[in-house]
Amino acid sequence: MKKIKYLFTVLILSVLLVNLYQNYIYYLIPYNPLEDITDNPYSCHFTLNYSNGGITNASYNLNTNTLIFKYFSDLNLIPLKEETNKEEIFEHESDINFSYRFRFRPPKPSTHYYITIDEIWLDNLSVLFIRSNKPGFHDGYYKIIDSKFDYKYVNDLINTSQK
Repeated sequence: MKKIKYLFTVLILSVLLVNLYQNYIYYLIPYNPLEDITDNPYSCHFTLNYSNGGITNASYNLNTNTLIFKYFSDLNLIPLKEETNKEEIFEHESDINFSYRFRFRPPKPSTHYYITIDEIWLDNLSVLFIRSNKPGFHDGYYKIIDSKFDYKYVNDLINTSQK
């Protein structure tokens, strides 16, 4: 009987610790999901979205795409919990936002995957949404904790690669 109580107590404590990590501790640890990507992007599509349309540019220059992706992967990010940060994530004064889509082709020619970084609003350049179709990738909202997103630098890289 004591053995069953002990196992039950250990099971309950394990569930509580996992819950504590998933709902609280995970959101306190800086983490950039792009740091784990070792492939170089062979294309980068940039979109400047307005309420009545948008402007799209693309870069197929490997060096430029690598620089842009390195900029994103070097950002110091922390995951945001949607439920507790709704105001920061969803309420915006401006209707202008940026999105970037990187396409990767790993060594296997039949496989490719995308990473999309979007919902970078002009009035809040420190929050972004990162998602991918790569298995195991951590989709979600992230906040830049030591600076703001420098869209001019990234857009200049794309524009100069097209000349």
